[in-house]
Amino acid sequence: MTPRWFPGVLAAFVLLASGAQPVAAHAVLLRGTPSDRQTLERAPDQVQLLFSEPLDQVFSSLRVRDASGQRVDKGDGRVEPTNDHLLVVSLQPSLPNGVYTVFWRSLSAIDVHPDEGQYQLFVGVPVVSNQTTAAITATPETTFGRWWFYLAASLFGGVLATWKLVLSQVLTGPHAEARAAVRATAYRLIVVGGVLLIVGTLYTAVAQAAAAANVTLFEAIGKPITDLLLRGRFAAIWWPRIGLEVASLLLMVGGGIEGLAAECALATLPAVLLTSAITSHGAALPVGAVAGIAVDWLHIVGATAWVGGLIGVLICLPAMRRAGQSSAGDALRCLVARFGRYALIASAVVALSGALQGVLEVGSWPALLSTTYGELVLAKIGLLLAMLLVATFNEWRARTADAVALGDVRGLRRGVRVELAVGVVVLGVAAMLSGTPPSVVGG
Repeated sequence: MTPRWFPGVLAAFVLLASGAQPVAAHAVLLRGTPSDRQTLERAPDQVQLLFSEPLDQVFSSLRVRDASGQRVDKGDGRVEPTNDHLLVVSLQPSLPNGVYTVFWRSLSAIDVHPDEGQYQLFVGVPVVSNQTTAAITATPETTFGRWWFYLAASLFGGVLATWKLVLSQVLTGPHAEARAAVRATAYRLIVVGGVLLIVGTLYTAVAQAAAAANVTLFEAIGKPITDLLLRGRFAAIWWPRIGLEVASLLLMVGGGIEGLAAECALATLPAVLLTSAITSHGAALPVGAVAGIAVDWLHIVGATAWVGGLIGVLICLPAMRRAGQSSAGDALRCLVARFGRYALIASAVVALSGALQGVLEVGSWPALLSTTYGELVLAKIGLLLAMLLVATFNEWRARTADAVALGDVRGLRRGVRVELAVGVVVLGVAAMLSGTPPSVVGG
Protein backbone atom coordinates (compact mmCIF):
# COMPACT_ATOMS: atom_id res chain seq x y z
CA MET A 1 0.00 0.00 0.00
CA THR A 2 1.65 3.19 -1.16
CA PRO A 3 0.55 6.28 0.82
CA ARG A 4 0.05 8.59 -2.17
CA TRP A 5 -2.37 10.69 -0.16
CA PHE A 6 0.04 11.47 2.68
CA PRO A 7 1.64 14.67 1.24
CA GLY A 8 -1.84 16.16 0.83
CA VAL A 9 -2.76 15.30 4.41
CA LEU A 10 0.46 16.86 5.70
CA ALA A 11 -0.12 20.02 3.63
CA ALA A 12 -3.66 20.33 4.96
CA PHE A 13 -2.42 20.00 8.53
CA VAL A 14 0.20 22.74 7.97
CA LEU A 15 -2.31 25.16 6.44
CA LEU A 16 -5.05 24.60 9.00
CA ALA A 17 -2.88 24.49 12.11
CA SER A 18 -1.50 27.96 11.42
CA GLY A 19 -4.89 29.51 12.14
CA ALA A 20 -6.51 27.10 14.58
CA GLN A 21 -7.22 27.67 18.24
CA PRO A 22 -6.40 25.04 20.88
CA VAL A 23 -9.06 23.28 22.89
CA ALA A 24 -8.87 22.91 26.65
CA ALA A 25 -10.05 19.34 27.19
CA HIS A 26 -10.57 18.12 30.78
CA ALA A 27 -12.16 20.37 33.39
CA VAL A 28 -9.32 22.90 33.55
CA LEU A 29 -9.24 25.59 36.26
CA LEU A 30 -9.87 28.97 34.66
CA ARG A 31 -10.07 31.27 37.67
CA GLY A 32 -9.98 31.15 41.46
CA THR A 33 -11.79 33.66 43.68
CA PRO A 34 -10.12 35.07 45.73
CA SER A 35 -7.01 35.25 43.60
CA ASP A 36 -3.55 34.09 44.68
CA ARG A 37 -1.97 37.27 43.33
CA GLN A 38 -2.99 39.67 46.10
CA THR A 39 -2.87 40.04 49.86
CA LEU A 40 -6.32 39.74 51.39
CA GLU A 41 -7.25 42.04 54.30
CA ARG A 42 -9.24 39.25 55.90
CA ALA A 43 -10.09 35.63 55.18
CA PRO A 44 -12.93 35.26 52.67
CA ASP A 45 -16.25 33.68 53.56
CA GLN A 46 -16.12 31.44 50.51
CA VAL A 47 -13.71 30.14 47.83
CA GLN A 48 -15.00 29.75 44.27
CA LEU A 49 -13.24 27.97 41.40
CA LEU A 50 -14.41 28.33 37.80
CA PHE A 51 -13.64 25.46 35.40
CA SER A 52 -13.66 25.11 31.63
CA GLU A 53 -16.18 22.23 31.59
CA PRO A 54 -19.21 21.10 33.60
CA LEU A 55 -18.22 19.18 36.73
CA ASP A 56 -19.45 15.88 38.09
CA GLN A 57 -21.18 16.61 41.39
CA VAL A 58 -20.07 13.46 43.23
CA PHE A 59 -16.43 13.18 42.22
CA SER A 60 -15.47 16.89 42.29
CA SER A 61 -14.25 18.29 45.62
CA LEU A 62 -12.77 21.44 47.19
CA ARG A 63 -11.09 21.93 50.55
CA VAL A 64 -8.85 24.53 52.25
CA ARG A 65 -6.06 23.91 54.78
CA ASP A 66 -3.91 26.22 56.91
CA ALA A 67 -0.11 26.14 57.15
CA SER A 68 -0.24 23.27 59.68
CA GLY A 69 -2.39 21.14 57.39
CA GLN A 70 -5.62 21.54 59.37
CA ARG A 71 -8.84 21.95 57.38
CA VAL A 72 -10.38 25.41 57.76
CA ASP A 73 -13.39 24.97 55.48
CA LYS A 74 -16.85 23.90 56.63
CA GLY A 75 -16.77 20.65 54.68
CA ASP A 76 -19.49 21.81 52.28
CA GLY A 77 -17.43 21.78 49.08
CA ARG A 78 -19.85 21.31 46.19
CA VAL A 79 -20.65 22.03 42.56
CA GLU A 80 -22.86 25.11 42.46
CA PRO A 81 -26.42 23.96 41.52
CA THR A 82 -27.00 27.00 39.30
CA ASN A 83 -23.60 26.82 37.56
CA ASP A 84 -22.07 23.39 37.01
CA HIS A 85 -18.73 24.97 36.02
CA LEU A 86 -18.34 26.41 39.53
CA LEU A 87 -16.89 24.61 42.57
CA VAL A 88 -17.45 26.38 45.92
CA VAL A 89 -16.66 25.85 49.60
CA SER A 90 -17.39 27.95 52.71
CA LEU A 91 -14.64 28.87 55.19
CA GLN A 92 -14.81 28.93 58.96
CA PRO A 93 -15.36 32.42 60.42
CA SER A 94 -12.65 34.67 61.92
CA LEU A 95 -9.64 32.85 60.49
CA PRO A 96 -6.30 34.40 61.53
CA ASN A 97 -3.81 35.89 59.11
CA GLY A 98 -1.58 33.45 57.33
CA VAL A 99 -1.11 31.36 54.21
CA TYR A 100 -3.91 28.97 53.26
CA THR A 101 -3.82 26.33 50.54
CA VAL A 102 -6.81 25.54 48.33
CA PHE A 103 -6.94 21.92 47.13
CA TRP A 104 -9.29 20.94 44.35
CA ARG A 105 -10.16 17.81 42.45
CA SER A 106 -12.40 17.87 39.38
CA LEU A 107 -14.06 15.29 37.19
CA SER A 108 -15.29 16.54 33.84
CA ALA A 109 -18.93 15.70 33.18
CA ILE A 110 -18.13 15.66 29.44
CA ASP A 111 -15.00 13.58 28.88
CA VAL A 112 -15.02 12.00 32.39
CA HIS A 113 -11.34 12.86 32.98
CA PRO A 114 -10.16 13.67 36.52
CA ASP A 115 -7.74 16.47 37.38
CA GLU A 116 -6.46 18.00 40.61
CA GLY A 117 -4.42 20.97 41.76
CA GLN A 118 -3.79 23.59 44.42
CA TYR A 119 -3.03 27.27 44.95
CA GLN A 120 -2.39 29.53 47.92
CA LEU A 121 -4.30 32.40 49.53
CA PHE A 122 -2.42 35.13 51.43
CA VAL A 123 -4.43 36.65 54.29
CA GLY A 124 -2.74 39.63 55.93
CA VAL A 125 0.72 38.51 54.81
CA PRO A 126 2.79 39.47 51.75
CA VAL A 127 2.36 37.48 48.55
CA VAL A 128 5.36 35.29 47.88
CA SER A 129 6.43 33.76 44.59
CA ASN A 130 3.55 31.45 43.93
CA GLN A 131 2.12 29.47 41.05
CA THR A 132 -1.08 27.51 40.72
CA THR A 133 -0.25 23.84 40.23
CA ALA A 134 -2.41 21.33 38.42
CA ALA A 135 -1.88 17.64 37.81
CA ILE A 136 -3.49 15.32 35.32
CA THR A 137 -4.77 12.33 37.25
CA ALA A 138 -5.16 9.90 34.36
CA THR A 139 -3.85 6.70 35.91
CA PRO A 140 -1.90 3.83 34.34
CA GLU A 141 -4.98 1.70 34.97
CA THR A 142 -7.31 3.95 32.95
CA THR A 143 -4.73 4.26 30.15
CA PHE A 144 -4.35 0.49 30.07
CA GLY A 145 -8.14 0.15 29.95
CA ARG A 146 -8.36 2.39 26.88
CA TRP A 147 -5.56 0.47 25.15
CA TRP A 148 -7.33 -2.80 26.00
CA PHE A 149 -10.55 -1.44 24.47
CA TYR A 150 -8.84 -0.41 21.22
CA LEU A 151 -7.01 -3.72 20.88
CA ALA A 152 -10.04 -5.88 21.69
CA ALA A 153 -12.18 -3.87 19.25
CA SER A 154 -9.54 -4.49 16.58
CA LEU A 155 -9.52 -8.20 17.34
CA PHE A 156 -13.31 -8.47 17.26
CA GLY A 157 -14.48 -5.98 14.67
CA GLY A 158 -11.32 -5.60 12.61
CA VAL A 159 -10.86 -9.33 12.03
CA LEU A 160 -14.59 -9.76 11.30
CA ALA A 161 -14.52 -6.90 8.79
CA THR A 162 -11.41 -8.36 7.13
CA TRP A 163 -13.05 -11.76 6.85
CA LYS A 164 -16.18 -10.28 5.28
CA LEU A 165 -14.49 -7.82 2.94
CA VAL A 166 -11.18 -9.51 2.11
CA LEU A 167 -10.56 -13.10 3.16
CA SER A 168 -13.93 -14.60 2.28
CA GLN A 169 -13.71 -12.96 -1.15
CA VAL A 170 -10.21 -14.30 -1.83
CA LEU A 171 -10.72 -17.85 -0.54
CA THR A 172 -13.17 -18.96 -3.22
CA GLY A 173 -12.93 -21.05 -6.37
CA PRO A 174 -9.40 -22.42 -6.85
CA HIS A 175 -8.35 -21.04 -3.44
CA ALA A 176 -11.27 -22.52 -1.47
CA GLU A 177 -9.20 -25.37 0.01
CA ALA A 178 -7.83 -23.00 2.66
CA ARG A 179 -11.20 -21.39 3.41
CA ALA A 180 -12.39 -23.77 6.14
CA ALA A 181 -9.14 -23.55 8.13
CA VAL A 182 -8.96 -19.77 7.89
CA ARG A 183 -12.64 -19.41 8.77
CA ALA A 184 -12.27 -21.55 11.90
CA THR A 185 -9.22 -19.59 13.08
CA ALA A 186 -10.88 -16.26 12.35
CA TYR A 187 -14.01 -17.33 14.25
CA ARG A 188 -11.98 -18.24 17.34
CA LEU A 189 -10.13 -14.94 17.23
CA ILE A 190 -13.35 -12.97 16.85
CA VAL A 191 -14.99 -14.74 19.80
CA VAL A 192 -11.89 -14.18 21.94
CA GLY A 193 -11.95 -10.53 20.89
CA GLY A 194 -15.60 -10.24 21.90
CA VAL A 195 -14.90 -11.73 25.33
CA LEU A 196 -11.91 -9.41 25.81
CA LEU A 197 -14.06 -6.45 24.80
CA ILE A 198 -16.63 -7.23 27.51
CA VAL A 199 -14.01 -7.96 30.18
CA GLY A 200 -12.15 -4.79 29.23
CA THR A 201 -15.31 -2.71 29.55
CA LEU A 202 -15.90 -4.12 33.04
CA TYR A 203 -12.29 -3.38 33.96
CA THR A 204 -12.55 0.15 32.57
CA ALA A 205 -15.48 0.90 34.88
CA VAL A 206 -13.45 -0.16 37.93
CA ALA A 207 -10.37 1.79 36.77
CA GLN A 208 -12.44 4.91 36.06
CA ALA A 209 -14.13 4.72 39.46
CA ALA A 210 -10.74 4.36 41.15
CA ALA A 211 -9.35 7.38 39.27
CA ALA A 212 -12.43 9.50 39.94
CA ALA A 213 -12.49 8.73 43.66
CA ASN A 214 -8.68 8.71 44.01
CA VAL A 215 -8.63 5.19 45.49
CA THR A 216 -7.12 1.84 44.54
CA LEU A 217 -8.79 -0.58 42.14
CA PHE A 218 -9.83 -2.80 45.05
CA GLU A 219 -11.25 0.13 47.02
CA ALA A 220 -13.23 1.25 43.96
CA ILE A 221 -15.38 -1.88 44.14
CA GLY A 222 -18.18 -0.55 46.27
CA LYS A 223 -19.51 2.97 46.60
CA PRO A 224 -17.21 4.58 43.98
CA ILE A 225 -18.24 2.21 41.20
CA THR A 226 -21.87 2.37 42.30
CA ASP A 227 -21.79 6.17 42.13
CA LEU A 228 -20.17 5.98 38.71
CA LEU A 229 -22.50 3.42 37.12
CA LEU A 230 -25.84 4.55 38.53
CA ARG A 231 -25.75 8.20 37.52
CA GLY A 232 -24.06 10.70 35.24
CA ARG A 233 -22.59 10.73 31.77
CA PHE A 234 -20.28 7.77 32.22
CA ALA A 235 -23.20 5.51 33.20
CA ALA A 236 -25.29 6.76 30.27
CA ILE A 237 -22.50 5.66 27.92
CA TRP A 238 -21.19 2.56 29.71
CA TRP A 239 -24.43 0.59 29.92
CA PRO A 240 -25.28 0.86 26.18
CA ARG A 241 -21.67 -0.05 25.35
CA ILE A 242 -21.61 -3.27 27.34
CA GLY A 243 -25.12 -4.14 26.11
CA LEU A 244 -24.02 -3.83 22.49
CA GLU A 245 -20.87 -5.86 23.18
CA VAL A 246 -22.83 -8.71 24.79
CA ALA A 247 -25.35 -8.70 21.94
CA SER A 248 -22.56 -8.80 19.34
CA LEU A 249 -20.83 -11.71 21.03
CA LEU A 250 -24.08 -13.67 21.32
CA LEU A 251 -24.75 -13.12 17.62
CA MET A 252 -21.31 -14.49 16.76
CA VAL A 253 -21.58 -17.49 19.08
CA GLY A 254 -25.09 -18.34 17.93
CA GLY A 255 -24.83 -17.54 14.24
CA GLY A 256 -21.20 -18.16 13.28
CA ILE A 257 -18.94 -16.12 11.08
CA GLU A 258 -21.06 -16.43 7.93
CA GLY A 259 -24.51 -15.06 7.27
CA LEU A 260 -26.77 -12.39 8.70
CA ALA A 261 -25.83 -12.86 12.37
CA ALA A 262 -22.18 -11.97 11.70
CA GLU A 263 -23.21 -8.98 9.61
CA CYS A 264 -25.43 -7.72 12.45
CA ALA A 265 -22.57 -8.23 14.92
CA LEU A 266 -20.26 -6.23 12.66
CA ALA A 267 -22.87 -3.48 12.32
CA THR A 268 -22.91 -2.96 16.10
CA LEU A 269 -19.18 -2.22 16.33
CA PRO A 270 -19.38 1.39 15.00
CA ALA A 271 -21.92 2.11 17.75
CA VAL A 272 -19.58 0.57 20.36
CA LEU A 273 -16.72 2.74 19.08
CA LEU A 274 -18.99 5.79 19.16
CA THR A 275 -19.32 5.38 22.94
CA SER A 276 -15.57 6.01 23.16
CA ALA A 277 -15.72 9.06 20.88
CA ILE A 278 -18.50 10.61 23.00
CA THR A 279 -16.04 10.92 25.91
CA SER A 280 -13.13 12.07 23.73
CA HIS A 281 -11.36 15.43 23.65
CA GLY A 282 -13.48 16.28 20.61
CA ALA A 283 -16.61 16.14 22.79
CA ALA A 284 -15.18 18.99 24.88
CA LEU A 285 -14.79 21.42 21.97
CA PRO A 286 -16.51 24.71 22.87
CA VAL A 287 -17.68 25.01 19.26
CA GLY A 288 -18.27 22.07 16.95
CA ALA A 289 -18.38 19.25 19.49
CA VAL A 290 -20.45 17.09 17.13
CA ALA A 291 -17.78 17.43 14.47
CA GLY A 292 -15.09 16.66 17.05
CA ILE A 293 -16.89 13.48 18.09
CA ALA A 294 -17.35 12.44 14.45
CA VAL A 295 -13.66 12.95 13.66
CA ASP A 296 -12.59 10.98 16.73
CA TRP A 297 -15.03 8.19 15.83
CA LEU A 298 -13.70 7.95 12.29
CA HIS A 299 -10.16 7.80 13.66
CA ILE A 300 -10.98 4.86 15.94
CA VAL A 301 -12.92 3.04 13.20
CA GLY A 302 -10.02 3.38 10.75
CA ALA A 303 -7.43 2.28 13.31
CA THR A 304 -9.33 -0.80 14.46
CA ALA A 305 -10.04 -1.79 10.85
CA TRP A 306 -6.35 -1.43 9.93
CA VAL A 307 -4.92 -3.27 12.95
CA GLY A 308 -7.63 -5.95 12.81
CA GLY A 309 -6.98 -6.37 9.11
CA LEU A 310 -3.33 -7.11 9.78
CA ILE A 311 -4.35 -9.79 12.29
CA GLY A 312 -6.65 -11.28 9.64
CA VAL A 313 -3.87 -11.40 7.06
CA LEU A 314 -1.55 -13.12 9.53
CA ILE A 315 -4.01 -15.96 10.06
CA CYS A 316 -4.55 -16.34 6.30
CA LEU A 317 -0.93 -16.62 5.18
CA PRO A 318 -0.05 -19.93 6.93
CA ALA A 319 -3.07 -21.62 5.33
CA MET A 320 -1.94 -20.37 1.91
CA ARG A 321 1.51 -21.76 2.55
CA ARG A 322 0.01 -25.18 3.28
CA ALA A 323 -1.79 -25.06 -0.09
CA GLY A 324 -0.12 -26.13 -3.29
CA GLN A 325 2.67 -23.89 -4.55
CA SER A 326 0.94 -22.70 -7.73
CA SER A 327 -2.37 -21.91 -6.03
CA ALA A 328 -0.60 -20.32 -3.08
CA GLY A 329 1.13 -17.77 -5.27
CA ASP A 330 -2.07 -16.87 -7.11
CA ALA A 331 -4.03 -16.58 -3.87
CA LEU A 332 -1.29 -14.40 -2.40
CA ARG A 333 -1.53 -11.97 -5.29
CA CYS A 334 -5.32 -11.80 -4.88
CA LEU A 335 -4.98 -11.27 -1.14
CA VAL A 336 -2.41 -8.49 -1.51
CA ALA A 337 -4.49 -6.70 -4.14
CA ARG A 338 -7.73 -6.87 -2.17
CA PHE A 339 -6.22 -6.16 1.24
CA GLY A 340 -4.21 -3.31 -0.28
CA ARG A 341 -7.45 -1.54 -1.21
CA TYR A 342 -8.96 -2.27 2.21
CA ALA A 343 -5.89 -1.05 4.09
CA LEU A 344 -5.57 2.03 1.84
CA ILE A 345 -9.06 3.16 2.82
CA ALA A 346 -8.48 2.41 6.52
CA SER A 347 -5.10 4.17 6.66
CA ALA A 348 -6.43 7.16 4.72
CA VAL A 349 -9.27 7.51 7.24
CA VAL A 350 -6.74 7.31 10.09
CA ALA A 351 -4.47 9.94 8.53
CA LEU A 352 -7.17 12.38 7.49
CA SER A 353 -9.07 12.19 10.77
CA GLY A 354 -5.80 12.34 12.70
CA ALA A 355 -4.82 15.53 10.87
CA LEU A 356 -8.19 17.08 11.74
CA GLN A 357 -7.80 15.97 15.35
CA GLY A 358 -4.43 17.68 15.51
CA VAL A 359 -5.87 20.90 14.14
CA LEU A 360 -8.86 20.87 16.49
CA GLU A 361 -7.11 19.70 19.65
CA VAL A 362 -3.54 21.02 19.39
CA GLY A 363 -4.26 24.13 17.38
CA SER A 364 -0.79 25.65 16.97
CA TRP A 365 2.81 24.73 16.25
CA PRO A 366 4.04 25.96 19.68
CA ALA A 367 1.51 23.67 21.39
CA LEU A 368 2.61 20.78 19.19
CA LEU A 369 6.23 21.24 20.21
CA SER A 370 5.92 22.37 23.83
CA THR A 371 3.14 20.28 25.41
CA THR A 372 3.00 16.65 26.44
CA TYR A 373 0.00 16.17 24.18
CA GLY A 374 1.87 17.63 21.22
CA GLU A 375 4.88 15.39 21.88
CA LEU A 376 2.63 12.33 21.97
CA VAL A 377 1.02 13.44 18.70
CA LEU A 378 4.48 13.69 17.10
CA ALA A 379 5.35 10.22 18.40
CA LYS A 380 2.12 8.85 16.97
CA ILE A 381 2.80 10.48 13.59
CA GLY A 382 6.27 8.90 13.53
CA LEU A 383 4.86 5.47 14.32
CA LEU A 384 2.16 5.81 11.66
CA LEU A 385 4.82 6.72 9.11
CA ALA A 386 6.76 3.62 10.16
CA MET A 387 3.62 1.52 9.64
CA LEU A 388 3.13 2.99 6.18
CA LEU A 389 6.74 2.30 5.22
CA VAL A 390 6.50 -1.31 6.36
CA ALA A 391 3.16 -1.68 4.55
CA THR A 392 4.67 -0.31 1.33
CA PHE A 393 7.59 -2.73 1.62
CA ASN A 394 5.25 -5.66 2.25
CA GLU A 395 3.20 -4.83 -0.84
CA TRP A 396 6.34 -4.47 -2.96
CA ARG A 397 7.61 -7.84 -1.69
CA ALA A 398 4.36 -9.58 -2.58
CA ARG A 399 4.03 -7.99 -6.03
CA THR A 400 7.61 -8.40 -7.27
CA ALA A 401 10.46 -10.88 -7.44
CA ASP A 402 8.35 -14.01 -8.07
CA ALA A 403 6.25 -13.61 -4.97
CA VAL A 404 4.60 -16.97 -5.70
CA ALA A 405 7.46 -18.67 -3.87
CA LEU A 406 6.50 -20.11 -0.49
CA GLY A 407 9.53 -18.47 1.03
CA ASP A 408 8.07 -15.12 0.11
CA VAL A 409 4.91 -16.03 2.01
CA ARG A 410 7.04 -16.52 5.09
CA GLY A 411 8.86 -13.25 4.45
CA LEU A 412 5.61 -11.38 3.93
CA ARG A 413 4.27 -12.80 7.18
CA ARG A 414 7.31 -11.48 9.03
CA GLY A 415 6.72 -8.06 7.51
CA VAL A 416 3.06 -8.06 8.52
CA ARG A 417 4.09 -9.02 12.06
CA VAL A 418 6.34 -5.95 12.21
CA GLU A 419 3.56 -3.71 10.87
CA LEU A 420 1.11 -5.17 13.40
CA ALA A 421 3.56 -4.69 16.29
CA VAL A 422 3.94 -1.01 15.39
CA GLY A 423 0.14 -0.75 15.15
CA VAL A 424 -0.28 -2.12 18.67
CA VAL A 425 2.16 0.52 19.93
CA VAL A 426 0.19 3.21 18.05
CA LEU A 427 -2.95 2.10 19.89
CA GLY A 428 -1.03 2.46 23.16
CA VAL A 429 0.00 6.02 22.29
CA ALA A 430 -3.61 6.77 21.33
CA ALA A 431 -4.70 5.54 24.77
CA MET A 432 -2.18 7.89 26.41
CA LEU A 433 -3.40 10.79 24.27
CA SER A 434 -7.01 10.27 25.32
CA GLY A 435 -6.02 10.82 28.95
CA THR A 436 -3.79 13.86 28.30
CA PRO A 437 -5.26 17.37 27.84
CA PRO A 438 -4.32 18.99 24.51
CA SER A 439 -3.57 22.33 26.19
CA VAL A 440 -3.47 23.99 29.59
CA VAL A 441 -5.55 27.07 30.22
CA GLY A 442 -4.24 29.20 32.99
CA GLY A 443 -6.41 30.72 35.68
